[in-house]
Order: sequence, then C-alpha cells, then structure tokens
Amino acid sequence: MGRPATQRRANAGAECRAIQRAIGISVHTGWGACVVAGGSLRKPEIFSNSVIELLDDAERFCYHRAAGMNPVLVQEWLTRIRAQALARARSELLPQMQDVRIGAIVAKDGTIPDLQAVLASHMRIHSAEGFFYRDVFREACQIPCRLVAPGSLDITAIGKAATRPWGRDQKLAALAALQVINE
Repeated sequence: MGRPATQRRANAGAECRAIQRAIGISVHTGWGACVVAGGSLRKPEIFSNSVIELLDDAERFCYHRAAGMNPVLVQEWLTRIRAQALARARSELLPQMQDVRIGAIVAKDGTIPDLQAVLASHMRIHSAEGFFYRDVFREACQIPCRLVAPGSLDITAIGKAATRPWGRDQKLAALAALQVINE
C-alpha cells in the first residue's frame, strides 16, 4: 500500500530539489575552493562558498616532506596525514552537503605512481600531491563525484555569482558543479 499520496508528493519534491544541487571543488595542495551550486549557467544559484584548508603548512606539502624522511617511515606517515586530511575534509564539508547528491572535482585524472617512483622525481612529487588531495576530497564527499579537467571550463562564462571569496577557483568549482547538474 505504501505512503499516502501527499507524503509521496512531498518526498518527490525533496528528491527533485536534491538533484538540483551539486558541490564543486577546485583542488590545490592542502586546500580546496568548495561551492555548492544549483540552477543553470544562465541563472546560477550559489548555496555555499568556502575555502577548506586540510592541513597546516608544515604538513600540506606531504610528498615534498616525505622525500626528506627516513624511507621506512614514509608510508606510515603518509597514511596518518591522509587520515588527518580526510577527517578535516569530512568535518568541513558536512554542513555544506545538505541536499547535495552529486559532486564535481576540478582536477586532473590519473593515479599516484609507486611511492619510490614519486619520491625520485620532483615533478612526480607535485603530481602526487595533486592526486592525494583530489582523492581526499572525493572520498570526503561520500557521494558520486566526477572529475572535471580545469582546462575544460571557461571562467568568463560565470561572472560574479557570489560574494567573496569569488576568484578563479570558486568560479571553476561553481562551473564544474553546474556542469554535472546539467549533464
């Protein structure tokens, strides 16, 4: 028999609203610009706009720091730092995730290579840090998240849609969120 028709309609409306919001996160080393957006590119609605710092300056360049550590301690230290960053991301994202069912992470696609290969190359260290924080934010969202390449977004398309901070990173995050809503 199920729920009364009025309750079904109310729940259907809530589900509709939920689908219309997405979180976009523009990832950097140790932090991310997070924007919850809805609507369309033509008429965007910004529900939240924040910068989340995951680790302090001493730890945020985690692979750079790992390169100077005793190799025996590196993996355990990176695991601990990741757990710390993940806990912070979940804590900071939780209040923003109401009615959000999909996310977009503005970052490059790829995987972190073998740890020894990463630590042997400064360029790989930078890439590994990007992938590290991208993956932390993706897991912290606890919803399906799509990767959106930064170069695929045109920040001039969004203009001024929110109050400060509203720079390049916030625009990228909002555009990515709007893109996944309207796919």
